[in-house]
Amino acid sequence: MQNVNIAFFLLFLVNLVFANDVFADSTHSVKTDSLKYWKSTGRFSLNFNQNAFNNWAVGGENSISGKSLVDYKTRFEKDNFSAEYTNKMAYGVVGYGLERVEKTDDRLEASVSLSRKAIRKWTYTSLFTFKSQFTDSYKYPNDSVVVSSFMAPGYLNASIGFNYRPTDKFEVFISPASGKFTFVTNQSLADKGAFGVDKAVFDTSGALIREGANLLCEFGINVLSKFSKDLTNQVELISTLNLYNNYLDNDRSNRWNIDLDWETSLNFSINKYLQTVLFLHLKYDHDISIQQYEIVDGQRIVISEGPRLQFKESIGIGLMYKI
Repeated sequence: MQNVNIAFFLLFLVNLVFANDVFADSTHSVKTDSLKYWKSTGRFSLNFNQNAFNNWAVGGENSISGKSLVDYKTRFEKDNFSAEYTNKMAYGVVGYGLERVEKTDDRLEASVSLSRKAIRKWTYTSLFTFKSQFTDSYKYPNDSVVVSSFMAPGYLNASIGFNYRPTDKFEVFISPASGKFTFVTNQSLADKGAFGVDKAVFDTSGALIREGANLLCEFGINVLSKFSKDLTNQVELISTLNLYNNYLDNDRSNRWNIDLDWETSLNFSINKYLQTVLFLHLKYDHDISIQQYEIVDGQRIVISEGPRLQFKESIGIGLMYKI
């Protein structure tokens, strides 16, 4: 738990230093009109979906769902120095009549980057990112088994490297020295070895010898690519690819495995305030085991467990506001 507090303190310190630079430049901007060095963009949306069935022969279940999304970025750039802060938050639920409510999305992310020009379109860059979620997730339809929660997992990355940014629409960050810290503060999940931490140790009688670890530390290479393009006046493509390789995995055979986190969204603007969004998310983490099931004699049986490609897709229509 002490490691968790230290990590939070370091993340707070980074944001505090960044904030001090921001306010210092903001104060000076009154005299020098340095507001021109700032550029902020944001997207705030609220999407809905509804299904209703009545005397429907093939069956179905009435449902209504909603999802809120915040995607904000502010960037300061002056002379050879630049700083950028991004924040992404999302939360979605679906309700099946009066019977139950299930969570469909839960996202909490923030990042801070500090850069100084090296040569041409390249900069020396340090990047700090934090990822987690707001509330507990369950193994639906069973809402008594928690599979994840706030800071279980929580990811903190600290990277130093080089960033190539030829345009505002495309950039690639390459860090040969990147620390990745995975937190699992929910002890019951940690005891199971969830999200790659060392699981608890029990004796032959089932008595606990050692609790599961709450922290997994990795050190390796981090590659982050961001791309966006207006396909038409009404269609925008945004894609972010993050690759990570752990140099120091205890299992040498795993050191060639690459963690993948790839998000792509197509935003179709109906008008200034209405938008349809198609969102695709692919993930692969060799430290995360996914169970595969098979129905045997009416029972759901686990037939295998191991790392697998994770896929998530959503489409929705709703209100949207840009800044």
